[in-house]
Amino acid sequence: MSKIAVIIDSSSAMPVVTRNRYHIFQVNDPIIFGDEVYKESVDIHDLGELVKMMKDKKQIASTSQPAPGDWEEALNLAKASGYDQALLVTLSSGISGTYQTAAAVADSYEGMSDVRAWDSKIAVMGAGMQALMAAAMAEKGKTLDEIMVALEKLRESIVVRFVVNDISHLQRTGRLSRGAALVGGLLNIKPILSMDVQDEGKIGAVGKARKMSGALKEIKETLRQSLAEVDYPVRAIVVDGNDAKLGDKWLKDLQAEYPTVKFERGVLGAFIGVHTGDGAMGVLWAHDWEDLI
Repeated sequence: MSKIAVIIDSSSAMPVVTRNRYHIFQVNDPIIFGDEVYKESVDIHDLGELVKMMKDKKQIASTSQPAPGDWEEALNLAKASGYDQALLVTLSSGISGTYQTAAAVADSYEGMSDVRAWDSKIAVMGAGMQALMAAAMAEKGKTLDEIMVALEKLRESIVVRFVVNDISHLQRTGRLSRGAALVGGLLNIKPILSMDVQDEGKIGAVGKARKMSGALKEIKETLRQSLAEVDYPVRAIVVDGNDAKLGDKWLKDLQAEYPTVKFERGVLGAFIGVHTGDGAMGVLWAHDWEDLI
């Protein structure tokens, strides 16, 4: 029976404890300050650290994608650990070239019998939950073909809403693809954004609120509508961008209102934080992946 390795990039912000539990390998995304390149999870551990660095350096960070050699190194490590097949799970091709690079490496890598790349069409733990399901299925002896079928079902069920304090970061980095007119030029608003996970995995503006509390109200309504349309168990993740207190508050509020949903907590890491800015908040939900394996 083949032993399948799951490899992610660090933008998923998957907790180390979770990665270790499911034996998931990680490629660390580059964060750039001028001529200096730092690796997420190695040199910059969280969004708070990134925010401090930008203040200290008086410089705004940018990002790049992992080099082909980074994926090859992870594959070599997996091979040395006894794996003979691998699945590379990346952040959305709609906001990064990471998937295309990973796919090219998967096609050319000769050290394993089968290597494939998977475009999560999302980021943070939206990508992470896909990787977790793949790893859990691999543990149960499922084949890569079976895993890919389940990933299709999971990905098509994902809905995400997130809100940023300042839309200028997404505009500066070119990641806002739709709905710019909805929020452009307006001051003192909280843009509500989504990703078209079932299409290109791009970011678009879908609404706006004056305060974070108003944004949460809008997100709750979207979640309510989603729950009314499905007949399967739902898992949701509340993510915060360097505001754990508000993240915990949102979690408590949502758990009280939607007791049938399995809620978890997550964070926006430094890499994604370059694009969202400090203080962003989000909620993503999908078919509970444990129900699909």
